[in-house]
Amino acid sequence: MKKAQESIFVCTNCGNEFNKWNGQCGMCKEWNTLKEIQNSKVKNKSGSRIHSGERKEIKKLSEIKVIGGNNDNIFSSNISEYDRVLGKGIVRGSVVLFAGEPGIGKSTLLTQLVGEVGGLYVAGEESAEQINLRVHRLGLNPERFDILETNSVEEIGDVLGRVNNVYKIVVVDSIQTMLVESTVTGSGTLGAFGSVNQIRESTFRLVELAKRTGVAIFVVGHVTKEGDIAGPKLLEHMVDTVLYFEGEKNGDLRILRVSKNRFGPTDEVGVFKMEEKGLREIKSEEINLISGKEAKVGSAVTIVMEGTRPMMVEIQVLVTESFAPMPTRVFSGIDNNRGRLLVAVAQKVMSMPLYKYDVYVSVTGGIRLDDTGCDLAIMAGMYSSYKDKALKEGAVFVGEVSLLGEVKKVKGWEKREKEAKAMGRNLATIYSIRDLKNLV
Repeated sequence: MKKAQESIFVCTNCGNEFNKWNGQCGMCKEWNTLKEIQNSKVKNKSGSRIHSGERKEIKKLSEIKVIGGNNDNIFSSNISEYDRVLGKGIVRGSVVLFAGEPGIGKSTLLTQLVGEVGGLYVAGEESAEQINLRVHRLGLNPERFDILETNSVEEIGDVLGRVNNVYKIVVVDSIQTMLVESTVTGSGTLGAFGSVNQIRESTFRLVELAKRTGVAIFVVGHVTKEGDIAGPKLLEHMVDTVLYFEGEKNGDLRILRVSKNRFGPTDEVGVFKMEEKGLREIKSEEINLISGKEAKVGSAVTIVMEGTRPMMVEIQVLVTESFAPMPTRVFSGIDNNRGRLLVAVAQKVMSMPLYKYDVYVSVTGGIRLDDTGCDLAIMAGMYSSYKDKALKEGAVFVGEVSLLGEVKKVKGWEKREKEAKAMGRNLATIYSIRDLKNLV
């Protein structure tokens, strides 16, 4: 036998693989995101790959139990907002990548999950004593927790092999601290923990382990400002479900989103509130992202659809005269390119000379909006701030703004209208952004 090494280049932004290095990723068009990974493969003299382990047999599809058709395959997390995002609950043998910025509350939510279901917590970053402090701070039952302090994927496999079918879930916190020992003591081609190669190989081993044992494994991954840690973006193709935990660290609202789910929907969100005793589930009627009922200059209210749930949020806009050669554009909570487009439309259609004004847009509550139904609210807040006049009290601005300044209806219109009436407000009837002049 001989050992052959093949190099592939993986984009840390989108996860696509290439045979050779390029300065720009051919898929996501980002620059300097391709990193080299060495794949070690054992081959025989004929060049075919040698597979280890038990002999694989062909299975009849008709004889396989359907996931979801048997109650034993899916179990509840006892956290309704979490089950809402996943679909019906946690699927046995699945691998969930739980991503988010450091300090956002990932470990807190997963600790609460283990406290509800019971399971093994693999501590790669913290000590058992630190986890014990968090468990007692959150008021959870320590009897439901088993702690394994290790950074070795092989040790996790050994433990699960010895305690067959004892755990329903295993939390690995975090994937950036895991490594495959055989690659370090052997050729060492994968490098130290935290490297692209180690993270990729460790996740692959954990996926194999979950499928073999039937244990649901939750893998924590960090997201940096650069987004090139080879964490969620690289690994989302390997796991079954990808969850993102979002929110402002200084705020108390947290949004749990799903971007990939092989066993359920991808259009649901869970809402939590960070409190002294941990994260608390927030129901629809408890969500309040409006600073007050009275109309204010530069403030516009809209209703966005987060999954199947309508949420009323406030968008604040500040338009002020600029004394710099290039006016400032700051968009917090909305896509930067979308914000620039709306500024251009406002300048062209409504004749606002924004080329000499700084524009600041912020979504209250620290959440990020991808719903184009908030376009009209952004335009309304922009016009209100420019004219220094408050918008009509009780008006809710929902609609997608086209390049010609036309306002189009968006999906979920009936749900949004019902939510507005429930809050004592009415959707503004506007067909063109020129009609905003009648609402100030």
